[in-house]
Amino acid sequence: MKQVGGIIPYLPTPVDDKGNIIEESVSALVSHLSDCGVSGICVLGSVGEFPYLLPEQKRALVNAAVKAGHASGLDVVAGVAGFSVRDLIEQSELYSSIGVDALVLMIEQYFPLSVKQLASMIIEVGNNIPDKEIILYSNPKYMHYSFPIELFENINECSNIDGYKDASGNTGFLLSIKERYGDRFRIFSASAHIPLFVFELGGVGWMAGPACIVPKSSVRLFELAKEGRLNEALALQRRMWAVNAAFAKYDLAACIKGVLNAQGYDFGNPVPPLEALPADTAMRLSELAASLEEGGMV
Repeated sequence: MKQVGGIIPYLPTPVDDKGNIIEESVSALVSHLSDCGVSGICVLGSVGEFPYLLPEQKRALVNAAVKAGHASGLDVVAGVAGFSVRDLIEQSELYSSIGVDALVLMIEQYFPLSVKQLASMIIEVGNNIPDKEIILYSNPKYMHYSFPIELFENINECSNIDGYKDASGNTGFLLSIKERYGDRFRIFSASAHIPLFVFELGGVGWMAGPACIVPKSSVRLFELAKEGRLNEALALQRRMWAVNAAFAKYDLAACIKGVLNAQGYDFGNPVPPLEALPADTAMRLSELAASLEEGGMV
């Protein structure tokens, strides 16, 4: 089973005014990201506006990402989100058949689920996709629940469920996972303000939307952390926070698309009901990102 790691940017979904996926934009961005040294790409995450895409749009995006990513020698990860086990399995089977290397599993809840129910869903997905690495994703802000620490004991039997991507910012929870389970679960950072801390805990990578527009700085941060050059890494992370602080004022997907459009890529407008970033704001953020990339190579 292949395992992914390193800097894995979350791609936005380029959609034209007729709802078609703009494959050329996926290819162009992936080629650029590869040149900047990223390890992989991920589609159908929050930055990819997955809640607002139709199944056929998701399938087309995964097709385009696999084609472009593998042509550039990158790992390709796809997000899988849903309320029902059957839906999660069918998406996982489809994206696996297209050729993704790993899956990020996002379990949505309407009725609150117990630890036993959550574990049962996760294990059933894992058992149906035994040859793919499955990474659990926790984002309490948008998913409206947090994984209890006991969950990891309940899913321990399913060996291909071996990753955990955390966007909670709760570093104590990450420490608890490492203390209880050691290296059994591979930790990925999602929150923009703590990737360096996650790397120091033994984290294997960072999946982040902003890495689409500051890929060189993101890769350099990971390299500095692996080399133990912590003072330089911390200084770089502090500089990178300027981009994320600006993004905090707007919708993240709209920001990433707006900046990429300002950089000459055609990613279209955000999928309704999301709204586009004003052109002057997009240009200002693009200039901020470019400045960081120019000065980020410490």
